[in-house]
Amino acid sequence: GLQSFDGEILHSTQYKNGKKFKDKSVLVVGSGNSGMEISFDLANSAAKTSIVVRSPIHVIPRSMASMGLTLLKYLSLDWVDSLLIIMSKIVYGDLRKYGIERPKEGPFAMKDKYGKYPVIDVGTYRKIKTGEIQVGR
Repeated sequence: GLQSFDGEILHSTQYKNGKKFKDKSVLVVGSGNSGMEISFDLANSAAKTSIVVRSPIHVIPRSMASMGLTLLKYLSLDWVDSLLIIMSKIVYGDLRKYGIERPKEGPFAMKDKYGKYPVIDVGTYRKIKTGEIQVGR
């Protein structure tokens, strides 16, 4: 369907900032760290922002990721992942009501097995929760 799309299409490497997207509808395809950060910037720039989240993701704050990396020096990956999942559920609650599924495997197991990093939340979750960023599948 891209051939019939009249709007602008950018890869994340081409994105500079959200200024020129003020008051425009923007769809961010991809919910990794780049997609989440771009969505956050677009919403802060008053764009009508939506993001596609097709696969399950772990969302954790930077401080939790740092703590997890430190704990890996002393505890097994399974223990650290279990702690991070519990803490993420306490911080973020049930993400399903916002269209985000958590993976069955832990954040560091996902990185180890598939090279898939957890999403480091820079404030995007708050904007999803308030409806400033819409989530689609």
